[in-house]
Amino acid sequence: MATVRVVGTEPLLPHWTDRMGPESWPHWGRLQATLRANPRWKPHQIESVTSESLRVLRHLRDPLRPAPFQGRGLVVGYVQSGKTANYTAVAARAVDAGYRIVIVLSGIHDSLRTQTQLRLERELVGSQAGIGGTDGPGREWGLLTTATEDFRECDPGVLQSDAAFLVVAKKNVSVLARLDRWLEAAQPFLSDRAVLLIDDEADQASINTRGNRASDPAVCEDEEDDGPPPSRTNELIRSILGRIPKASYVAYTATPFANLLVNPAAADREVGDDLFPRDFVVQLPRPDGYTGTEELFGASAQGRDVLRPVPDDDVRALRPARRRKSAEVVLQAEQGALPGSLREAILAFCVAGGVRSLRPSLDGQPHTMLVHVSQRIEDQERIADAIREQVELWREADRQGQRLEPLFQEAWEAFRASVDAPADDAAVVRASIAVMRRLVILVLNSVTGEDLEYEEKPGRHIVAVGGNRLSRGLTLEGLTVSYFLRTTAMCDTLLQMARWYGYRSGYEDLIRIWTTDGIARWFSELALVEQSMRDSIVALGRAGRRPDQMAIRLRGHSSLLLTARNKSSMAVARQDSWSGEHPQTVLLPLSDPGRLQANRALADGFLASLPAALPCHGGLLLRDVAPEAVCDFLRAYWVHEEVVAFRSDLLADWIAERAAAGELTDWSVFVASPGEAPRQASIGGLRVGLARRSRVSSESIGILTDPRHEGVDLPDGPDAYRRAGGSYDADAMRGARPPTQGLLIVYPLDPEPLGVTSTDAVIALALSLPNTSDSATKWIVNSGVSDG
Repeated sequence: MATVRVVGTEPLLPHWTDRMGPESWPHWGRLQATLRANPRWKPHQIESVTSESLRVLRHLRDPLRPAPFQGRGLVVGYVQSGKTANYTAVAARAVDAGYRIVIVLSGIHDSLRTQTQLRLERELVGSQAGIGGTDGPGREWGLLTTATEDFRECDPGVLQSDAAFLVVAKKNVSVLARLDRWLEAAQPFLSDRAVLLIDDEADQASINTRGNRASDPAVCEDEEDDGPPPSRTNELIRSILGRIPKASYVAYTATPFANLLVNPAAADREVGDDLFPRDFVVQLPRPDGYTGTEELFGASAQGRDVLRPVPDDDVRALRPARRRKSAEVVLQAEQGALPGSLREAILAFCVAGGVRSLRPSLDGQPHTMLVHVSQRIEDQERIADAIREQVELWREADRQGQRLEPLFQEAWEAFRASVDAPADDAAVVRASIAVMRRLVILVLNSVTGEDLEYEEKPGRHIVAVGGNRLSRGLTLEGLTVSYFLRTTAMCDTLLQMARWYGYRSGYEDLIRIWTTDGIARWFSELALVEQSMRDSIVALGRAGRRPDQMAIRLRGHSSLLLTARNKSSMAVARQDSWSGEHPQTVLLPLSDPGRLQANRALADGFLASLPAALPCHGGLLLRDVAPEAVCDFLRAYWVHEEVVAFRSDLLADWIAERAAAGELTDWSVFVASPGEAPRQASIGGLRVGLARRSRVSSESIGILTDPRHEGVDLPDGPDAYRRAGGSYDADAMRGARPPTQGLLIVYPLDPEPLGVTSTDAVIALALSLPNTSDSATKWIVNSGVSDG
């Protein structure tokens, strides 16, 4: 058999998958052909699914090995980024390798389960239905669930067939209980059948939020010493796994904070080990063309016209104080009138739809607007009714012959600045009015039963008003405009509620988000939290360690919990060093002229006191700077009051400590000076171009640092640290930095795009720090796992 070459960080060692030759993949081959026939799938995307599904498969247990075995793993993707495509491919490959039953636990809502069932039937099973098919013995499928019916108990003797079996079950206690009973009855047929259990949205419902019963009840002196049973969904998943002699459990999620904080040693005497991913954690690569936190709120958001502020009055009108019981949502004094910002958002959605209809590749495709204000069903109904009333007013005016062109022309003028616009403005206005006439307003919650029906009713322009049903897994096709006021205390919940993530090929310029300043600031910091987590997962793989051998570090958020407290009992917060880190001023005191002016004068005096500057890599480099000078500068620098990741006084103290220990003794200062900058300033006698950044909230600029700047003082410069695709690997630059060598990066920012008039340059800072001998940024770690 030919040896399989795996793309990834794992070493190419002998492995059980090496027995699989080119002819050994009939199910995967059929799926691959299906993807190739779909024009929405590009060759490089299919190549990525090919390599990444094989990488995950290599982490699973060999299905042909003798029983018993129990595998536990975790695959981390991005919100709405192709996790389903990956686990569909993994399932196909697993069946080819010898797994005979695939169980997919698909969220907690019927809509997501149905969506997943239909997709797996189409892509994994193909045209078959029930048991049988034309692929030959051992290559057919048995479907134990359908698009209209969740799992029901059937004769377990069906497992005597050579078919591979598929179950797509909702994470509902009654459904899981039926599946558990059926597997108990099926014991005579399971001894040689390996089962792959895929847990989609695995941080939802699957996490144990209660306790575990003592392994030996005899040691308990009284009943109170015996712990409580696990939470019911978690208990049933563990019970299901315990009934299967040969099982591999793979959790999938984009927000794995709770999964990584499960007690690795937790066990219950009746249902066994908890679901901690002790065997592996795999981070899927960032997909090409993906729009996520980074693109909307981080460094990549610079220059994008995405965010629109929702005034406080509008927030109060739509989401008043909790103490109000009789009217949780007030739609202003004029009965049925929408707050101005929501009215603007709906007009913008019509304009976005009009522009889409004039782009041949998008005309007739689904188009959606998200309105997510409250989790309360009665609130959603009121908001949807008010939207319908407003739309009906426009339609009635249109029917009576009133000219709506000025209204939509104004909306188009507000929209068009950053849009790849058609030459004919009148055509856009006409198309926008046509969209308004066709708007469909749907309420998506557990009561209405309404559905998006993208496949059954293509080409609709849908305003989707909802709450929790819009918060997990459910894909909003063609999403352009979001109106989002929903608050939460947890990072994972906030990320999952942001349904504006995903692929926006052909209409990236049409994305608009109406939200509050505070929520935008949360997301800006979330860009750092997410990237830190993903970097830590990659570092685990590079170190060749399992998740139960080395803790994955999670950066803390200044305002939010990473996950609910009852999901994170093993979490321990630590503030250690900034070793190997790149702290930066993502929050700036933009509304405080005094601090901005003080920082401007500080930079002027600091740079004037340093050695001569040499131009390089889009800026000026000043070498041989004493650590004491850097520390004095940092201590005098005014930071934003709410900043967490860049506490300049604490950073200065830490640098002084490391310098006393013989580290961080050799400093360089780099002043960013883009040659193409339209504006310049003289700082410390240096003529520099002003870098341009824009606000993502009132005082946040997203990610500040240009990755190449972290290598300007290294011997071979930043170009020695380019990745295959041309991007710069700043993490590798910090890894190559000697422990003695630190870099302070000064970014003089153009005040004009920041809306600042009190100074000619806003001074922002970043540091590129080597790995030092100490090893503390606020980190959250699993206290049950060694720090490695």
